[in-house]
Amino acid sequence: MIDINDKYFCPCCGNETISSPGEYEICNICGWEDDPVQFEDPDFSGGANKMSLNEARIAYINGDKIY
Repeated sequence: MIDINDKYFCPCCGNETISSPGEYEICNICGWEDDPVQFEDPDFSGGANKMSLNEARIAYINGDKIY
């Protein structure tokens, strides 16, 4: 049985904030929009997020804004 309170890891910041992966949910910690296309191709920019997932991960680590 799946607990409805279970969370998945944000692909950008790694915190457990995503209710359902790949459903364009926005992480309330880093602001990343969970785009399944960008998850499959982390160097792709221009999906739901202007940055690629890899660029956003670096920005998060550096304390920079994710867009």
